[in-house]
Amino acid sequence: MKQVKLTFLLLLVVQILFAQEWKSLGADELFNLAREEAFDGQRKEAREKLSFILESSPDYADVRILLGRTYAWDGQRKQAIAEFQTVLKNDPQYRDANNALIDVLMWDEQYENALAAVNQALEKHPNFDDFLYKKAVIQKNLEKLNEAITSTNYLLQQNPASERGKELLESLKVAKLRYAVNYRLGADYFDRNSNQYSLYSSLQLNRRNNWGTSIARVNVARRFESNGLQGEIDLYPTIANGLYAYLNYGFSTSSLFPEHRFGAELHKSLPKSFEASIGLRHLYFSKSSKVTIYTGSIGWYYKSMWFSWRPFITPDKQAGTSFSCVGNVRRYFKSPDTFIGLIAGFGYSPDIRTIQSSDGFATDQIFTLRSQRAGVSFQKLLKYNLVGSVDLDVAHQELAYDLGNYMWIYSLVGNLTYRF
Repeated sequence: MKQVKLTFLLLLVVQILFAQEWKSLGADELFNLAREEAFDGQRKEAREKLSFILESSPDYADVRILLGRTYAWDGQRKQAIAEFQTVLKNDPQYRDANNALIDVLMWDEQYENALAAVNQALEKHPNFDDFLYKKAVIQKNLEKLNEAITSTNYLLQQNPASERGKELLESLKVAKLRYAVNYRLGADYFDRNSNQYSLYSSLQLNRRNNWGTSIARVNVARRFESNGLQGEIDLYPTIANGLYAYLNYGFSTSSLFPEHRFGAELHKSLPKSFEASIGLRHLYFSKSSKVTIYTGSIGWYYKSMWFSWRPFITPDKQAGTSFSCVGNVRRYFKSPDTFIGLIAGFGYSPDIRTIQSSDGFATDQIFTLRSQRAGVSFQKLLKYNLVGSVDLDVAHQELAYDLGNYMWIYSLVGNLTYRF
């Protein structure tokens, strides 16, 4: 027992000595070690070493900037800004400190403060590429599009080879366009009968307004020699910074669509690149057949990836509460209009605009039938004002007339959007 205690004590002493060994390093060596730890995700350990250096060398600017950046990466933006401002108080022309301060203000969406900071930095470094680019991005986020285009053109005059400058100019051209026309064409094939298929298409007009976005859409469907037409209006009003709403109304006299379709949802941006929403959909087929579906979503942006999950909860007095959900993963490339995505889910989703009802069985059965689906989508920016996409889905759908047995449904959808 004594030997075990002695061994434990020796190990503890060795660990303490090893943990404190870095304190004997010089300031530059310790800074390099802390930088490696910071970029390896060991930010707490890096901050301990950086703070130790600053105790004896409080004016070591690069150490204080790195300390501030570790705070910023962990979401401690106020601490980060305080460190950068300490450096700039001693040396207002220190370019790295200006750059770091602008970054944090942009990450925190303090765009007015970020614009003031970048203008001050440009007074000291008028042709620095990073500052010119960030000024244009900030102006874009503030919706000062003409000023952003002027800043980007100046950046490209100073550096004609700037790829990010060229991409930003293209995106600014798009941002100035107020209208977009989208045409969608899709087909479903049912494996139980080679003659079973459905076609659907839509034509929509988008308009970007000062208060948000409005969309007018006409949906057309053909299934089992029946044709259907539905008109819809979508509104996306901005309520406050990071908060907007979704409002929808649709009308149809065809059995292939609900007679009335309502939708309402609130969307909110959250810290750490998350977003969430909560709302409902109401589908009215007839006085005896109507459904209210409660929904919401959780989304997360990570680097060039986007993840989202959307549940649908449908209460019913007779059938009980049914649950369905859809999950999305997207990998974006150079443009936010270019991505490849995967989708998977089970149950019925009223936001998938294929045929929303069905000839041959009661409409309220749609929400209790079991189904699973998976798909892949690809979208590409063909030109700054032209976007194309293709979606391929496979669904395993329970038969309404033969519960417990399933059929396969294969879907192919194409989209083309023109902005003007």
